[in-house]
Amino acid sequence: MKKVIGIILIIIGAIPLILPIITGIYSAINGYSGLCLWPCTNYYGFTAFIDSVFIYSVLLWPTYIIGIVLIVVGIILIKKYKRK
Repeated sequence: MKKVIGIILIIIGAIPLILPIITGIYSAINGYSGLCLWPCTNYYGFTAFIDSVFIYSVLLWPTYIIGIVLIVVGIILIKKYKRK
């Protein structure tokens, strides 16, 4: 049972680490204007990807910590299960 819970925690912990990459790819394909308050033009490609990931990382950095903690707890539960 602890092994299953550990695997679930690892998967849930990986979501906040994968989400910026997904939003970056989405922004690169569909365009990104950043935090523009006035009508601005969208830009695409690698620049939009980097800017989207940067803004996500600056605003939602606690999600990275939560994700890393969940992954570590999941690994610890799996290691304890294997020792028994």
